[in-house]
Amino acid sequence: MNSQKLAQREQIAETIIKFAQDNNLELHPGREPLKWADLVIKAGGCCPCVPSRNHCPCEFVLEDLKEINRCRCGLFVNGAYIEEYNSLQAKGKARKG
Repeated sequence: MNSQKLAQREQIAETIIKFAQDNNLELHPGREPLKWADLVIKAGGCCPCVPSRNHCPCEFVLEDLKEINRCRCGLFVNGAYIEEYNSLQAKGKARKG
């Protein structure tokens, strides 16, 4: 990856982290900002999950969170989502164990 792409990748990751912090959100466990930035770059700067949304984070994130406790992509989540996620993870581990 060239230096311009690396800088773009880091800038997108920083934007994602700052957006989460500024809006008291969490990032989905397992969704690393740099890996997500790669998806945004591949999507031409658009939302990688909802192409009609022309950037990430998009202006619909907070609306999505009110409706389904996460953005449509699942990158940004709230506390209620994290609780449900952790509960499901624990149940899955209990079944395996």
